[in-house]
Amino acid sequence: MSTQAGTGQLLIVVVLELCCKANLGSAARKGFFDVNGRLGARVACRALLRSATEIARALLYLHDSGIVHGNLKPANVLLVRSDEDRRGFSCKVADFGLAHVLPCCVTSITAEGWGTADYMSPEAFNGKVSRATDVWSFGVILFELMTGQPAYERIIAGVLAGSLHPAWPDGTPLIQPIIDLGRRCLSRDPHDRPPFSSIMPELVRIEVELRAEGLAAQAAVQAAAEAAAALQAAGGTDTPRLRAGNGMLWEKHSACSNGAQRPSSI
Repeated sequence: MSTQAGTGQLLIVVVLELCCKANLGSAARKGFFDVNGRLGARVACRALLRSATEIARALLYLHDSGIVHGNLKPANVLLVRSDEDRRGFSCKVADFGLAHVLPCCVTSITAEGWGTADYMSPEAFNGKVSRATDVWSFGVILFELMTGQPAYERIIAGVLAGSLHPAWPDGTPLIQPIIDLGRRCLSRDPHDRPPFSSIMPELVRIEVELRAEGLAAQAAVQAAAEAAAALQAAGGTDTPRLRAGNGMLWEKHSACSNGAQRPSSI
């Protein structure tokens, strides 16, 4: 195939960014965002929040430009290598083959193009497309990132009837704000779903608070360690034992009958 245009001809070249880290679905299946997994709850939760924020930012840009993606799902969120991010990647929303343009001042349109059934909102099955349909898909993605499992699978009738809801994991203080946001995104009434102009700053706020809590915990452990070191330097007899995530426990030592030292019960 020729890559040069002749005189009076135009050559259209499409240049795409290399996304060598597969897609968001593969990362979720590997447990990258699993708060009960090998990375630990706080690291996994922050990775989830940062990835979700990048998706929300992309959708906010599209919606502000009058475009509905129409087929938002983990397989359409590609991962680009990033050596500057602790995750090792950043998220890029892709595949606009089913995107729809919303005319000015129009909130929804009737469309014939279908997205992927597992991520479609109830109204989308009836041909109604709006910004809120993307929000529903985003809510399904949040669920899958947290659980590593599909929210809906071959159960279209239940979604349409509104009788089927994903079983969110048990809420803990760490993940409850994300669960609450995900549930709002999956509201059956499109008008009850938050816009991405609210979703994105909410995700940023949750991550900032989570990071601040982590730094405060680290500072507390460091301060306790310094206090213990100072006590020992001053001739104290208490030996600290640090336990990750649980602050500091103290072991009191007493003299044994043979002159040895042994820890007393706690």
